[in-house]
Amino acid sequence: MFDHTANREQFYTVRLEGANLTIRDLMDVRFTFQRLLEERIGPSSRLVKCHRAWQSLLEFGIDAMSETQIANARLWREAWEHASEVATPLLSQPQTTTFRFELF
Repeated sequence: MFDHTANREQFYTVRLEGANLTIRDLMDVRFTFQRLLEERIGPSSRLVKCHRAWQSLLEFGIDAMSETQIANARLWREAWEHASEVATPLLSQPQTTTFRFELF
């Protein structure tokens, strides 16, 4: 099957951290996690905007944020939690593996 999103410019990646990761973990489960984030938030540019809002919230607190930034940070947290709930049980060693979001 051809993935029409493969030619899109990506501004980020999702990595896995843990011991004894399988090819399935690195390919299928990681992709599932990333797809779930995108389904909840939208395209790469929006996803990055929400991630940056979440980082700002953690670093500077809610008082330094606009309503839009707060909404984006909330959407990020909810999407991350949802993706984690769905994808973590699919990992070969869910108790010792974590997902990590990285901007390019």
